[in-house]
Amino acid sequence: MTEPKTTDLLSVTDPYRTPTVFVNQVAGSGHLNGVVNITFATAQFTPNDGGTVDPDLVISARLRMDLFCAQSLYEHLGKIIEQTLKQQNATSH
Repeated sequence: MTEPKTTDLLSVTDPYRTPTVFVNQVAGSGHLNGVVNITFATAQFTPNDGGTVDPDLVISARLRMDLFCAQSLYEHLGKIIEQTLKQQNATSH
């Protein structure tokens, strides 16, 4: 069993070993009645009989969250993107 992680709100555990889903694209997003909805797609590359590969985007995850969670996600993604871009810029010079 995984060790609990403490956040600002609650202790977080993963007793069901929830799988990680890799996504390539936001396929759709919106909000209704204070609930934010985001649909993600993953590219599957299927070889065909002609010797080429057909890219096929399939829905791989749908997230729904309240505004508080969406704001937290926005904040965390902003920090991650900023740190990643700084690292990339530091190594490209």
